[in-house]
Amino acid sequence: MDSGIPTSQPLEWLGAIPEPWRWWLPRIGVALLGLLVLRGVGRSVLRMLRRRRPPVINPRLQKYNVDYAELIRRQRELAGQVIATSTSARLAGYRIVRQVDTVFVEGYRTPEEAMVALKAAAVERGANAILNVCTDRTASGRCTAAGDAVQAAPLPARPGKPPDSPPAV
Repeated sequence: MDSGIPTSQPLEWLGAIPEPWRWWLPRIGVALLGLLVLRGVGRSVLRMLRRRRPPVINPRLQKYNVDYAELIRRQRELAGQVIATSTSARLAGYRIVRQVDTVFVEGYRTPEEAMVALKAAAVERGANAILNVCTDRTASGRCTAAGDAVQAAPLPARPGKPPDSPPAV
């Protein structure tokens, strides 16, 4: 099987290339190699610039794009407006003005996070206290909290007895 290339000298076939092409062929090869390197560098630069831009979220998925640090900060701020919570149907020292709504939150890592979210949900509905509070952990390990959001007002001090005096024995 003769391929037409003499085997005595490996580069002898270069003699078959016309003279002007012998000068241009290596330079074309180097130029192509340079273009490949530039292409790789250009892609790297574009990738770096793309990483610096904020991500573009599909409008249908915007509701899931949540800044959790800001959400937790806001929930803690709202939870501070709750004046009292109770696991029973009564609040000591307060009278219930009106029941606002039943609130329920789920999907939190700890019961404390669920309670903060429950208080924030109650304040968003116009309540300042929560009755019948209960927390639970689901089978998946997430925590839930539920309660009755109410508006409460402090009871007036009893006449004739200072509010901070110890009880009589």
